[in-house]
Amino acid sequence: MIAITYIGHATTLIESNGSAVLTDPNFSKYVLCLKRVRPLPYDPAALPELSAVVISHAHYDHLDLNSFKYIKGTVPVFVPEGLGKYLSKFVRNPIVELKQWSSHKLPNGTEITATQAQHVGFRWTGFRYRTCNSYVIATGGQRIFFAGDTGYGPHFKDIGQFFGMTNPIDIAILPIGGYSPRWFMKKRHMNPAEALEAFLDLKAKHMIPIHYGEFKLSSEKVGEPAEWLERLATERNLSEQVHILNSGEKFTF
Repeated sequence: MIAITYIGHATTLIESNGSAVLTDPNFSKYVLCLKRVRPLPYDPAALPELSAVVISHAHYDHLDLNSFKYIKGTVPVFVPEGLGKYLSKFVRNPIVELKQWSSHKLPNGTEITATQAQHVGFRWTGFRYRTCNSYVIATGGQRIFFAGDTGYGPHFKDIGQFFGMTNPIDIAILPIGGYSPRWFMKKRHMNPAEALEAFLDLKAKHMIPIHYGEFKLSSEKVGEPAEWLERLATERNLSEQVHILNSGEKFTF
């Protein structure tokens, strides 16, 4: 059994048979000067014993250094190749760099594979590395795809075909917000229609949307991405596969 808690933005907690993987942890009230739209509904002090943390890229909303005070220094942190030398200046955790299509197996049997993303990840100070990863997390006999942040592209079909040859992806965690204005955001952020196509390209069984409703980082209305996705899922008879969670809610598979 897999339990996925949508904590907010791109932060999710993936739990299965004693394994717990945290994605892009951000428990802060602010991203730079932008305040969280609603109070964080999850107490980070209540996190279970973590097996690993995965970081998709170095943008402030996905790599929040203040959030590491809730993460034990013994927990390994997985990052894109090359980012480790920068992150090691700020956190004491063991860091595992993964280039795309490489894998690392944890002692508990959970396997983390770095996959492609169409995005760039830099910050104004401290981090100059631009590479981004998505990840496939194999745990408890299931596979979970965590996109992090990405535009829509052919990489979703590549990932779906690669894993579909052995054990298809069970749950795809995909971003649906940050897409407006379209002329600026299209190459780096998906809208809900593109996220749904990505889900189908991945040939996954279930979809959990993320990256919406917590920080207003773009010009669409805060509630628009979830409403749009819900409408599309209904129109395409995918409502039983697309699970739109409020922050703090859990999906069990």
